[in-house]
This record gives sequence, C-alpha cells and structure tokens, in this order.
Amino acid sequence: MPKGQFEASAALGLNGRQTMADVILPQAVRIVIPPLTNNSINVVKDTALASVVAMPDLLKQATQAQALAANPTPLIVAAVIYIAFLWPLVALVSRMERRFAARRR
Repeated sequence: MPKGQFEASAALGLNGRQTMADVILPQAVRIVIPPLTNNSINVVKDTALASVVAMPDLLKQATQAQALAANPTPLIVAAVIYIAFLWPLVALVSRMERRFAARRR
C-alpha cells in the first residue's frame, strides 16, 4: 500500500489496528483475490484429481483412451469433469469481486 494510506489514516486519528482493519486490509483483499483465485484454479488443474485414491491423472487417462479408440469423447468428458470442479470456485470468486467492487464505489 502507498505510504499516503498510512499517513491519511493517521491524520484521521486511527490507531494501528483500525488502520489495518478499515483501510489497508479491504484494499489488499481486493488486490489479492484475482491472482489467488488463478493460482488456486491452476493448482487444481495441474494436480492429478484422482491421485488421492492412487489413480493416474484424469487428463492422462482421457488422452490414452482417446488415442486407443481414436474418439475425442474421453477428452470431452475429462473437460466436463474439470469444469464441474472449477465452476463453483469461479462463480464464488466472481461474486466476491463484484461485492468488493460495489464497496469501492
């Protein structure tokens, strides 16, 4: 945050806790949400979804099935599974971004 934010809050008579809670953190959250969301989505996509139960990666299995059968259906199904996992997260973050943008106005 710019130094002016701290100076302005001091001029208003806010103490350190009030400055953080009322001035700095709301701005920081707005700034951090989009990159944090992108990183979270990338972690989900880059991690083998089925590794928890010791199965190979979903996309690898779909690619092998597609190559074996020369049919794109397994890849489409894998894409739908990824979308089903990630869409709720994207919708939640979109709602949060809109709410924080409305507060800024």
